Amino acid sequence: MTEQPTISRTRRQAAISDLIGRGLVTSQTQLRTMLAEQGMAVTQPTLSKDLADIGAIRIRSAEGGLVYALSDETGIPGATLDRLCTDMLVGAEASGNLVVVHTPPGGAQYFATGLDRADWDGVLGCVAGDDTVIVVTRDDPTGQRVAAQLLSFAAGRGES
Repeated sequence: MTEQPTISRTRRQAAISDLIGRGLVTSQTQLRTMLAEQGMAVTQPTLSKDLADIGAIRIRSAEGGLVYALSDETGIPGATLDRLCTDMLVGAEASGNLVVVHTPPGGAQYFATGLDRADWDGVLGCVAGDDTVIVVTRDDPTGQRVAAQLLSFAAGRGES
């Protein structure tokens, strides 16, 4: 077995970001193959950590499959959530300070990660299942506003 040169984490993560930004990366296996073609051998656990570190999420493509994308790091909730809601939000309804969000099967974890990364004022956190996310807000009015804004983003009327 030939020894692989040590690649810095920063260089590897930059390559991952570039590959995700340039094309439709649909799986970690595909991404590992693409990195190997660039001379970067990486284990699956390291790749998973790198994807989390750079803020990569999986979203539904226009064709309906899940693809990796980089979340927008502007800090403006709508900048990231606009795309997530357009691609993944099936429905949202508030009950007091809770918002129940529905996504396609398998989409809840990615949606919750995007919402958590948006650092939306008034949102305390999320709990995700397979296709449902429970969003906990600070108070009843915030829950209603969050649900309405998510639905607005999905309809293409969000303020980003």
